[in-house]
Amino acid sequence: MILLARQPSGSQKILEVVLRRLPQTHNNYAYYGERLSRVQAGLAGEQRVDAEWLEIDLPTPHYFLHDFQTTNSYGSTHQMDTIFLCPHFLLILEIKDITGNLSYDVPFAQFTRTTLDGTVEGMTDPFVQLDRHVIWMKKLLLRERIELPVVHAVVLATKNGILTKGFEGQPIFHVKGLRFHLQKWIEHYQPRERVDLLQLANLLLSLHTKLKKEVCPQCVNGQRLSYHYKKWTCPRCGLVDDDALVRTLEDYRLLVGRQVTNRSFREFFGIDSPDLAYKLLQQLPLKAEGVKKHRKYWIKE
Repeated sequence: MILLARQPSGSQKILEVVLRRLPQTHNNYAYYGERLSRVQAGLAGEQRVDAEWLEIDLPTPHYFLHDFQTTNSYGSTHQMDTIFLCPHFLLILEIKDITGNLSYDVPFAQFTRTTLDGTVEGMTDPFVQLDRHVIWMKKLLLRERIELPVVHAVVLATKNGILTKGFEGQPIFHVKGLRFHLQKWIEHYQPRERVDLLQLANLLLSLHTKLKKEVCPQCVNGQRLSYHYKKWTCPRCGLVDDDALVRTLEDYRLLVGRQVTNRSFREFFGIDSPDLAYKLLQQLPLKAEGVKKHRKYWIKE
């Protein structure tokens, strides 16, 4: 049963709006088009993996949570492509739509790919991402006194991602290998009959939060920026992003429209305090109309 369905991301929706409104002759049209293509390819890869589940006989009961998002106690984010719950285990999947010859240097945790033209590119280490998610999930289960093994894997959604040296022993396989590995895990782990899977699934759903705030462009784990002392700062790496406020305002204009209220501003920017939202609104290129709770703002052209 799918309890959390996969949906196009907010980034994809924004980019689609940007490209609809930008003339093709605009200097940034190709840039936004390339970004949208990458986002769409990622979603298509995830959907290919979703379709593979339909061909597999699964234990009963079972539950899916796709594109699960939450924040840990340190303020860092967790975005898990798929969580699969069954009586035998909890499975976390990181889905990658990557082409080219892939290699992995274990001591340096360095994940690279070589494209057809021979270009070597460094990529975010998916095993580090998975390890973070697994640690968080195990702490949650320990806190709730739920005895359920946590397994994890990286799934390549395209056959054009060729695994080469360094991946021996790593939890990674192509999408067509999902059936084999799932059966192997089912045979290895005995079912936990005392675990209430639906209760656990509902607990996870209660922790699911769509992430709205600006994220650090430098950190690889989706670390959200915090607003302190008139600056948007990454609490993890210390980056100060002076453009975050104006950049997100432009996203708002393209996705929502030119009219802004204190409430709509807080919802879109992920800000809780009306007073802080008011102070930030005064810093932006807006035209104000009305007073107090009836005040509205218009984004200037």
